[in-house]
Amino acid sequence: MIEEHKHLVKLTWQQRVRAVSQYHASRCKDDENHTLEDTAKELNRSIGRISDDLQLASWMKTHPRVEKFKNPTQALGWIRDKKKEMRIADA
Repeated sequence: MIEEHKHLVKLTWQQRVRAVSQYHASRCKDDENHTLEDTAKELNRSIGRISDDLQLASWMKTHPRVEKFKNPTQALGWIRDKKKEMRIADA
């Protein structure tokens, strides 16, 4: 299974995030008991990385700015700040 996913290394971070998200969604559709941990094991990545990728993919759909960041760390920082702003606005 891992051999099939070595191509993920050659993708941009944006492409990788989309691919991981699509893979996870497909596996969940095929198996209702499939978990984030299962995806992490299958792709030989940490649960944290998979979680970050899924969060990034979700935000990329609604906030195109996320894709413009140079790397996922910068994008996640922006998302964290945005979430803080949203909590403050809701208070």
